[in-house]
Amino acid sequence: MQKRLIAGIAVAVIIALCSCQRGSTGARITLGPNSFTILAGSELKDIETGLKDDIRKATGLDLAFTYSGTLDAVDRLAAGDQFDALWVSHGKYLAMNDAMRGRIQAQEKTMLSPVLLGLKASKARALGWDREEPTWKDIADAAKAGKFTFGMTNPTSSNTGLTATIGLAAALAKNPDALTDDDLKNPRLSDFFKGQTLTSGSSGWLAEIYERDQSKVDGIINYESVLLTLNAGGKLSEPLALVYPKEGIITADYPLMLLNAAKRADYERLVAYLRGRDFQTKMSERTLRRPVNADAAMAPSIPKRTLIELPFPGQASLIAALLDNFLSDVRIPSSSRYVLDLSSSMEGTRISSLKKAMLMLASGAPVGSQRYARFQNREEVGIITFSTRPASTVLFPMGSTTQQNSETRTAITEFIQPLTAGGNTAIYSATQQALVELGRERRDEREKRYYTVVLMTDGVNNRGLTQAEFVEWYNRKGEDVRGIPVFPILFGEGNAKELGRLAELTGGRLFDSRSNSLATVFKEIRGYQ
Repeated sequence: MQKRLIAGIAVAVIIALCSCQRGSTGARITLGPNSFTILAGSELKDIETGLKDDIRKATGLDLAFTYSGTLDAVDRLAAGDQFDALWVSHGKYLAMNDAMRGRIQAQEKTMLSPVLLGLKASKARALGWDREEPTWKDIADAAKAGKFTFGMTNPTSSNTGLTATIGLAAALAKNPDALTDDDLKNPRLSDFFKGQTLTSGSSGWLAEIYERDQSKVDGIINYESVLLTLNAGGKLSEPLALVYPKEGIITADYPLMLLNAAKRADYERLVAYLRGRDFQTKMSERTLRRPVNADAAMAPSIPKRTLIELPFPGQASLIAALLDNFLSDVRIPSSSRYVLDLSSSMEGTRISSLKKAMLMLASGAPVGSQRYARFQNREEVGIITFSTRPASTVLFPMGSTTQQNSETRTAITEFIQPLTAGGNTAIYSATQQALVELGRERRDEREKRYYTVVLMTDGVNNRGLTQAEFVEWYNRKGEDVRGIPVFPILFGEGNAKELGRLAELTGGRLFDSRSNSLATVFKEIRGYQ
């Protein structure tokens, strides 16, 4: 009797687990009999919010979205996460990845949006790009000369950054159809990134930053649909001119990829509707993406022009080499402070997770997401531990050689491993110390850098500066401090709202280590550094 009861409970638990899945926020969601689960790129949230009901009415399928970056999607699937389909902006890199071999049962393009430079109209006129389209070489030369500045997502964390970097490398190559290692190390790549003054971990966040403070840069690289949406939003001081380089661009074609062969009939019904004229017309009108169905009507605000496509590398190794070169030699380096909570409330699993995160960042093993999450060449890493009060900052400068970096990684590891928890929690005093130090560096900088603070805590402040005192101090500071974002990472059941206000105040973002893997969290944070 007892065995049957235990068996019944086990079956009930299994059924419950099978009928739930992590949603876009990390919380478990219940799946119904007509659910179709999709691992999707974050830029497809407009489909869920604006067109999901139409899809359900037409197909009978209830789409359950979970969001992920393109590169993170590979890691999630390789780790065993199960979804019926994958829907991202660009599928070529995924399709050539070893972890995806044999996983993709079918795929169909669903819509189009090229990755472009959107430049303030006055700046485009000053450069003459409103009269004649520039080449990628023209754009790189103008960026190097300081004639314009731009924001772009980090190519290791976002498809727009990856696509733009690949497109630039192809346009500058001697033979775009057969990229070589020399092409990936073309000094003109570095010339182009000299104009970058704003970075981000995602395309949506980049657009939000630009809309919130348009004085930061002259333009941004993003999807055509995002740039058009910004122009239509009524919040820009002047419209963005869309720049289509002469050599061409790379277009996101948003393939819907079937992963679960048992759901092929559902997949085919869904694809037939998504590619149909009615949906394509409505999709273009609402999202400002181009339809793939020639019979559909394209939104009037989308420029009617033929898109010239640059070739996409045919080998995953070339893309990996391009990203490695970007991280080590091309990108603008960062100066960061990692502010670590060692208070008694962090004892146990919380401090273990914190140490695991820092050891991952210091790791020398290029595996999965950790390949791009770890500390890179030319960075300056500062660590501030705190409990009742903040300790003195310990600096760990990364060098430009493998030997230098190996020594620095070892030093960070030896510093982190013996850390223990105890005492009270002075979150705002420690954060203030980090901002003061980085603000001083920013005023005296000899080379362009990105400055960020990463705060790891359980989120309950009970010593030192109060939140109100910190806000009052912060609001009195100049741009040297106020331009430095703080990215809190919540460990445990702390005060998420308070940490969220800190992130919003400083222009950062709050991350929750409880609902996302540490590799995923830090890979996205690293996109802002």
